[in-house]
Amino acid sequence: MATAPAWLRRTLLGAGLCWLAGCATAPSGPVDYSGRLAVTVAAEGDRPAESHSAAFELGGDAHQGHLRLLSPLGTVVADATWEADHVRLETGDGPRDYPSLEALAEDALGQAIPLGALLAWLQGRPWNGAPHEAEAQGFHQLGWSVDIHALKTEGALVARRDSPPAVTLRARLDR
Repeated sequence: MATAPAWLRRTLLGAGLCWLAGCATAPSGPVDYSGRLAVTVAAEGDRPAESHSAAFELGGDAHQGHLRLLSPLGTVVADATWEADHVRLETGDGPRDYPSLEALAEDALGQAIPLGALLAWLQGRPWNGAPHEAEAQGFHQLGWSVDIHALKTEGALVARRDSPPAVTLRARLDR
């Protein structure tokens, strides 16, 4: 899949799921987590650094679930739903289908972000779909160092991928 244009990536949110929009849709399902999500991608070669953030509502698991991204005014800008072999993104531009969450993130942000693992990480544990190694502040999984030390006290998760381009994903959960 071709990488989305720069103007589109800038409007995408940390998880790489926002398109330009202003769509309003019915709720996708129960909300397990809500809060703020931010993604920073380091500059690499001719590509400048990028930063994206949004409010989010997330529910389900890596096999079936939903992620809704909201503007600062509370408008739904993107609503993704997924099953084991299908992902659908709804925006003001209409629906778009993907074979996986990783394919959606790669197309939208130009980066492979493990959205399927994010629900487990927000629970303070490694995703059971891949091996992991314990670290002082959390664990290392899928090429990411996941820092969970402030998750219980502050609702804050930080995941970093150091391989170029470096990516930092931050989530702050609502209390």
